[in-house]
Amino acid sequence: MNILAFGEVMMRLMPPDYKLLSQSDSLNFLYTGTGVNILSGLYKMGNTVYLATSLPSNNVGYAAAANLRKLGINDNYILYKNQHIGIYFLEMGIGDRPSRVTYMNRKDSSFANSNIEDYEIEKMLEGKSCIHLCGISLAINENIRNLVYTLAKKAKEKNIKVIFDCNFRESLWKEEEKIKAKEEYEKILKLSDIVFAGEKDGELLLGIEAPEELKGNDKTKFILNSMRKLYGIEIMVGTKRRNDGKKQFLQGYLLDNEDFILSKEYELTIYDRVGAGDGFAAGAIHGILNGFDKKEAIEFATCSGVLAHTTYGDSPVLGVEDIKRFMNNKHVDLIR
Repeated sequence: MNILAFGEVMMRLMPPDYKLLSQSDSLNFLYTGTGVNILSGLYKMGNTVYLATSLPSNNVGYAAAANLRKLGINDNYILYKNQHIGIYFLEMGIGDRPSRVTYMNRKDSSFANSNIEDYEIEKMLEGKSCIHLCGISLAINENIRNLVYTLAKKAKEKNIKVIFDCNFRESLWKEEEKIKAKEEYEKILKLSDIVFAGEKDGELLLGIEAPEELKGNDKTKFILNSMRKLYGIEIMVGTKRRNDGKKQFLQGYLLDNEDFILSKEYELTIYDRVGAGDGFAAGAIHGILNGFDKKEAIEFATCSGVLAHTTYGDSPVLGVEDIKRFMNNKHVDLIR
């Protein structure tokens, strides 16, 4: 499959050894972003992947592009302009202390300052099976919102599947913009074929209310099905997390006009939490686009998400063989 994603590339800076920023005098760094992460996973699964974005026209931007190429991401649609890249600091949690993310410089980044005229949209969409768009991009500014909407509309006109990840981050929206958030999301949802969402997206962002008597999976199914019908979405996909003491569990779901299918529930071993949801998304996109039956697709996606928790960095790096080995309960301590 030829898959295009549009989104921001960020630099992740992280103190080593679970230290806080106040304790550390050194930082590890890597390049990341929702589109980057999902495309990285899809490449490892055997797909051809492209990222449309804008990077700074300096050595930081060129280094970011070099790292994308290492992940198997085609850089034909990357622009180089301005001087800044979005940054976030990750203080890795351990035990009862949660991880903490602090964003820096996103409003001044090369990506945030790009506009429709910078991109050759017709060329970008030519020959693509689908396009992935992320709700985080909607929070950046009006320019990027217009770009996301234009790409979704053009893709829809060309019968290219539109995949949208709600990924709503309340902290990224200014107070005066939050009133617009629902409207902006609805514009994209009406053009989307496959949507990654949870019940909180339906409740808190879109104002969908489930009957009080519905609990657990019944409530999730009601809210997601309401979203699916309201916006004409083909497939809804997502995950549910459950805590039991200090243990955490992950379960995936897939909903269409016929079925609400749940994966098995898996206990998580967490080495690096950030980007694990993108591992799930990559697995779901691969399974759906490559014709897996629905039960296999959601099981494959969930196993991909579970394994993404066990690797360093935001970008999934495990392929189909690793995921299917785990999916088929073939636990191996050492592969020689």
